[in-house]
Amino acid sequence: MKKVLLTLLGLIITLLVVLSFRAAVFSSMQKKEKPLKTLDFGQAPIEHLSKAIAIPTISYGQDLPVDSAAFKRYHQFLAETYPLVHSRLRKETFSSFSLLYTWEGTDKTLKPIILMAHMDVVPAVDPATWTYPPFSGKTDDSFIWGRGSLDDKASMISILEAVEKLLAEKYQPERTLYLAFGHDEELSGKRGAKVMASILEKRGIKAKYILDEGMAITQGMIPMVNRPVALIGTSEKGQASVTLSVKMEGGHSSTPEKETAISVLSKAMEKTLAIPMKTGIEGSVGDFIRYIGPEMPWYAKILFANSWIFKKTIISIYKKTASGNALVSTTAAPTILRAGEKANVLSTQAEAVINYRILPGETSAVLLGKIKKAISDDRVKLSIDQGASEPTQVSPVRTPGFQTIQRAIRQVYPEAIIAPTLMLASSDSRNYSRISRNIYKFAPLYVNAKDMTRIHGIDERIAKNSFNKAINFYYRLIRNQ
Repeated sequence: MKKVLLTLLGLIITLLVVLSFRAAVFSSMQKKEKPLKTLDFGQAPIEHLSKAIAIPTISYGQDLPVDSAAFKRYHQFLAETYPLVHSRLRKETFSSFSLLYTWEGTDKTLKPIILMAHMDVVPAVDPATWTYPPFSGKTDDSFIWGRGSLDDKASMISILEAVEKLLAEKYQPERTLYLAFGHDEELSGKRGAKVMASILEKRGIKAKYILDEGMAITQGMIPMVNRPVALIGTSEKGQASVTLSVKMEGGHSSTPEKETAISVLSKAMEKTLAIPMKTGIEGSVGDFIRYIGPEMPWYAKILFANSWIFKKTIISIYKKTASGNALVSTTAAPTILRAGEKANVLSTQAEAVINYRILPGETSAVLLGKIKKAISDDRVKLSIDQGASEPTQVSPVRTPGFQTIQRAIRQVYPEAIIAPTLMLASSDSRNYSRISRNIYKFAPLYVNAKDMTRIHGIDERIAKNSFNKAINFYYRLIRNQ
């Protein structure tokens, strides 16, 4: 017995030594870079973004007509505001409204870079509840207000401001630079980004890296980290909206059968939402842990440095919050419920829509199979919407492209910690997977938890100093090549 206890004690001591050693050598992934002076681009870019916001380039719906007058007016605004871009870069228009600019480099042997953004915005709900009208482009002492100020006209205008300045300075890039601006990202980019990506693929273009919108510089949003964190998306979750529908005979509510369309649907939803969802900390989330872990307090550092043994603990910690759970799990959210018309009439049909955000490593087909098995009722019909998309592959972080982005962030935002991560939403860049394996999603904008609710919500706005720094980021990024 004594030998057993001694052996057990020895194993515990060995484990503690291993855990402590791994934490001690869990070195920082933050690269050193000399901060550069922030250039002041003045009032003109603020006025330009304000005018861009005032043009309501709204994506209303997949099968709804495009407001062609608004998009044409936006194109005219771009041509008038950025004369050097439009005189020295080659401009092509696809699907009437998406724009592709080509800035030829001096060395044709170098792989090009693609910078992306989108010009369309979602509708503004409840405009009367906004502090300022959503398409006013109102500016005050601190902010530029309006739909698209964060998503995604700030990125698009920042890119164009940086390129216009570089052209004025007679800068000529070594490698070719593409500016790809879609017009229907909010509708999955089928007529914009998908078409432009297909054209570039047919031309044999292989990019060094692609940078699109996505993550940002978060403030106070990463637990146990006091500094801003510049999150770079290296993969995206998939998404699928699954419809559960039931059709049964109706009748008068005074003589109901034991089961009705509504009760059958309710049981099916209960079973569906009880399905254990896939969890994991691999891929982009694993990279996030590797980058953010060394910057945390020692007790958290031990946890993250030894994720091989504390995987379940880390997952359980993240699952305690909605945002954390979304990072480590496939999620299910009931979003639509339709049934019945009168209180005394048994509904002949009932329908529910559950929106899933799918973790890399799982597919919509596997998910649908799980749902069908869980419900096990032929009266419940299942279907997936045509806009479903699979999770994207994980872009590597040990690449020259990632390092170039990292360097520009270091130069402009020296206070920020940099970390790759999983992007919970979708972007146009998922259409470019055949152009490059190195696809990164990062918008150089400061955001906090409240700002996140403004995206697609009420009172969307961007701080003026944040917008100025965004221009600085793209300016440095292009110069870094």
